Amino acid sequence: MGAREDLLAIPDEALRTGRVGQAALVFMDFRDGAKRWWTGFGDLDAGGFRWQGLGDLIGLSRIDTAYDLSAKPMTFTLACTPELLALALNAKSRVRDRTVTVSAQLFAMEATAGFTAGGGEILRGQPLGSPFVMFSGTMQRMPYKISGPSERTLTLEAEGLFFRRNAPPRGRWTDADQKARFPGDLGLERLPLYTNYETRWV
Repeated sequence: MGAREDLLAIPDEALRTGRVGQAALVFMDFRDGAKRWWTGFGDLDAGGFRWQGLGDLIGLSRIDTAYDLSAKPMTFTLACTPELLALALNAKSRVRDRTVTVSAQLFAMEATAGFTAGGGEILRGQPLGSPFVMFSGTMQRMPYKISGPSERTLTLEAEGLFFRRNAPPRGRWTDADQKARFPGDLGLERLPLYTNYETRWV
């Protein structure tokens, strides 16, 4: 079923209680193994999968929704764990161009159980319906910053599926695209060696 059908399948009395919440479910298909997170606390079973709760440790930039096809990028703020830092150090081979999706999940909320450090309400409730996708794209750069023993910032940049919709296929000046255009051509093989390269004339 689509998102519209999923929403229509939710009992009307559940939607009229005034206690309906929502959370984001994030799927990241890293090369070494897919990760599923959600913006709540504890494990969550929804959509046939188990999602690990990261609470305040994951942040999402604004998602613009419209009826037209969007190519706008997204940025994720992630907990700087040793596992994710290892991914950032090898982002080109383990992260770049891998699938990422953000889905919305509705909840039938129970009584308030507490608040996060930032003042937001902790989600406690049963999922209503199935998750519906709000953003689908590919992961790109994964920059990180360490400015002290306890100050670490890790972000992940993602492009929408239609980001390069007007670009010609194999239209980049890269070794892979050049070999796809002309098999066996070595003209751009050494191009990565000259990234940020400075020529010294003596």
